[in-house]
Amino acid sequence: MRTLRSQIRWIMIAIVVLFVLSIFGMYGFDSGPRRGSSGGEDYIVAEIDGKAVMRSMLDEQLRNYVERANIRDVTSADVPRLYQAALENIALVSRLATEAEESGLKATEEEINAAVKEVSEQFPTKEAFMQYLDRSGIKMSAFRESMAQQVVQMKLMEKAVGTTDVKEEEVKEFYEKLKLLFFHSPAGYSMDFIRLKTKDEADKLQSVLAEGKEWKDAVGAVTSGDVIEKTPESGPVFIPESSFKDALAPLAGLAIGEVSPALEIASNDILIAVKREKVEEKTAPFEEVSGDVKALLTEEKNREAQTNFFTGLRERTNIVIHDHELFPKTEAKTEGSVAPGETSGDVKAPADGEEKK
Repeated sequence: MRTLRSQIRWIMIAIVVLFVLSIFGMYGFDSGPRRGSSGGEDYIVAEIDGKAVMRSMLDEQLRNYVERANIRDVTSADVPRLYQAALENIALVSRLATEAEESGLKATEEEINAAVKEVSEQFPTKEAFMQYLDRSGIKMSAFRESMAQQVVQMKLMEKAVGTTDVKEEEVKEFYEKLKLLFFHSPAGYSMDFIRLKTKDEADKLQSVLAEGKEWKDAVGAVTSGDVIEKTPESGPVFIPESSFKDALAPLAGLAIGEVSPALEIASNDILIAVKREKVEEKTAPFEEVSGDVKALLTEEKNREAQTNFFTGLRERTNIVIHDHELFPKTEAKTEGSVAPGETSGDVKAPADGEEKK
């Protein structure tokens, strides 16, 4: 399992929403009558490959989706789009599970144990993990079965995506395109600094420095409650020359080792800094960063392969909407036009009886 996990870690990161949905929120489709979230009778809102999606399931996945995506300030206008996203996630989980089951791939006990361990280690303690399962009403046997399904799904994705092959000439071309973005450092200085709330504390620090004390001793002499921010314990930080403008313009003319005057950069925000070392502009040569470049290019190709995989899953999934009021409305438009607020490729609810593919 270690080899498998190392090869598909990038996939696991990308499908975390699907992963959580399928473990904790979706042990098959629900078709029995239940109470909906609004207090009314539960009902079928859509079908995915002929399987019913109940309103209660959609509401639950919507809540999970909003929470995991850390979406704030949801308005009534946002709800149809969020319902659509939740339904799309359910559809992908369903199709992935179906194709994994049909693939004939199996999970070994070792792989299942490793998968259970990987999930349990996301909790502070083993007891906390077990308590979560207990509160969720999930038995360990059912959880292991779900993990076995996850392992098979991961194997299916690995098989479908294949091995990424990156050639040397691709790496060099990629480097030339991105070297200024990723491997270029502008000219600047390594500097110590401190931001204080009051002029009195700034004067105190400068007085201590004037006595010949070290920067660390001077910083320690000021009242901690008046410190907004300061150089981290790891040492001086890099400040590019391009930052020396507006309120920070006086820093440009400082000599190495010279302490700046107290600079008021905002109300109750006073900065004092000292230059430590000049840092020249530099672009790292290809030979030095070729490994990093190859990793970046490999990641980009992996993302593209992953996108193609999920696009294929979605294209093989049939969704039929029954309650059109929940989802984004289709606006009439002329051939070749795109309605305001839409982008080409947006998924829209079909007309009654029409299948959406």
